[in-house]
Parts: sequence; structure tokens; C-alpha cells
Amino acid sequence: MLKKIFSFLFIICLFISSCDPKSTDSSPEIWEQKSEMLTNWVDNFISPSYGNLLAKLDVLQQSGNTFSASVNQQNLENLRSSFVDAYLSWQYVEMFNIGPAEESYFNSRMNVFPTTVARIELNVENGNTDFNNTNNLPAQGFPALDYLLYGIEDSDDLIVLKYNTEQNYLSYLTEVIDQMLQNTYPIVEEWGTYRNTFVNSVENTATSSVNKMTNDFIYYYEKGFRANKFGIPAGVFSGSALPEKVEGYYNKNISKQLALEAFQAITTFYNGNGGVSLSQYIDDVATEGYSDLSTDVLVQFDITEELINGLDNNFYNQILTDKIKFLETYDAIQQGTILLKTDMLSVLQIATDYVDADGD
Repeated sequence: MLKKIFSFLFIICLFISSCDPKSTDSSPEIWEQKSEMLTNWVDNFISPSYGNLLAKLDVLQQSGNTFSASVNQQNLENLRSSFVDAYLSWQYVEMFNIGPAEESYFNSRMNVFPTTVARIELNVENGNTDFNNTNNLPAQGFPALDYLLYGIEDSDDLIVLKYNTEQNYLSYLTEVIDQMLQNTYPIVEEWGTYRNTFVNSVENTATSSVNKMTNDFIYYYEKGFRANKFGIPAGVFSGSALPEKVEGYYNKNISKQLALEAFQAITTFYNGNGGVSLSQYIDDVATEGYSDLSTDVLVQFDITEELINGLDNNFYNQILTDKIKFLETYDAIQQGTILLKTDMLSVLQIATDYVDADGD
């Protein structure tokens, strides 16, 4: 009986404190390293990525205003180009669902895909731009613009005609863009004051910055990247393919580009971009049996990137014509999930703070 009690207490120690003599929090050097890693994350990833997104959204708004003032094919093309640039910059921001972004449900306001076309059409008909209504989460942000710029009619000529003759569509388009800027400005401003709180939170607790950001990174990799971009459209969780659920569905030619940009963001964040990183942290605290873990993750990342590069630019078309290649890519991403979620968290002695409910 005593043996069972001691075993139970030992397991609890690993998750809630540094009472284990081998704990990653047991030395001042590790605490300092954590602070340096958090500083690197804020100054070299989070703040620059949000700043870049805001700049791209400013350009998007300018293009939208130009299009609204003079609806023609050239201005539509310019607006589309600004949209793609902004959408690519979003891929570097989505994983940082912490602090101000988490509190304002920023991700849900910017990139719930697939968009709900019926809701957009109802809003356009009624002149409804209440984007704080939770029912309108899938009727705004990048997916809504994807539909409004590429999907509201079957040809560019008809799209231009629609915007020239139906003012409600033009109003809704500009309101969606304006709302995206309104969503982003506070996040950028609040990180200026939230930075010190974030950097100084180095404890090994469920609410500390290292633990939360590491969990958010893995959650994004597993859900935002693996499941949303690949698993759900491929039908991994539903039993049948759902190609209409790919990101960038209406554009038809950016789904791979978005995925590659997101994966570049993942890889760069993991490596640290020259600063203290998860990869380095793993190397410094890895125990016997995990000495090659940081390299194993990078090898798996290389395999995954090569497979993504081999897919059609149009994921919708890829799923319809050769779903096996798409599923093979998903499987490679899943191997990375195991390395990050099981092995890396074990090495870093960080408990998972979210529930896996997709049946994988």
C-alpha cells in the first residue's frame, strides 16, 4: 500500500512542482534559459508577426477602399493580391493564441473555415454587420473574404458586375476588412504591456508562459495545422472526404501555399531563429533515451515539408484526384504530433492543458 502511495506522489510531483530532483526547474540556469526563450518568442516572433499582419491588413484595407470607389477587374485583382499577402502573414500569427488574442477570441474572428455562405448571404440581404454575434464567426475574416472575392459568382466578369450593381455586397466586403483591422489593432497594442508579464512567467505551472505557449504551439500544430488543413478535408475523422473544407477553397490555388507558409512558421518557431528555442531547450534538459529528440523532430519536419511540396497547389483537386498522397502527408504530420505532444512534453515535464477530442 505504501509503495502505491509513494508512486502516486512521485507522478504528481512531475506535473505540479519541482520536488523531483531532476526537475527542469531545479537550477537557476534553467529559469534564466526559460526567460531568454520567452524573450526570444516575444521579440523575434510574436510582436513582429502581429506587426506584419497589421501592415498587410492596412494594405488590404487600402485596396478594398480603392475597389469600393471604382469597381473594375484591375482593382479586383489588386484587392485579391492584398488578400493573399495578408492571409500568408496570418499563418505566422495563428499559433500565438495566448494573452490578448486568447482573451478576445481573435483566432475565431479571423479564420474559421470553411466559411458559412448561407450566413454571409443572409447578412448581406439584411445589411447585418454585427460581427460580435457568435453566429457570425464563420461569416467574417479571411474565409469570408475568400468567398466574397472568388466565390460569389462563377466568373470575374459576373463578380465585378455584382459589386457594381448590388451595394450590399460591396458594403459587406469593406465591413469585413475593417473589422479584421479592428480585431488586430488591440492585440498589437496590448502586447506592448503584456510583454513583461509574459517574459517573467517562468514557473512550471499550468498557467505559466512557457507551459501555456508550448501547449498552444502543440495545439496549433495538432489542430490548426494537422486537423484543419489536412485531416478534416481528407475525411480522417468523418470517414469520407470533405474537400470543400480546405483552407482557401474558393481561390482554389492557395491552399498549399498557405499550408507551406504555416509550416515554415512552425519550423522557424521550433528552431528559435537564432535565439533560445524549444529545440535547444530539449537538448539542454533531455534525459537518457531522448538525446536525439530535437533532431528527430527536425527530420520529421523535413519529411513533412517534402510531402507537402509534392501536393497539388489546389488541395481540393488533390483530394479528388489522389487522396492517398494527401493522407500520406497527414500521417507524416501525425508523426510530428507524437514527437511534440508525447516525447517533447515528457522531456520538458509539461502537462498537456487541452483535451484531444477528435478521435485520433
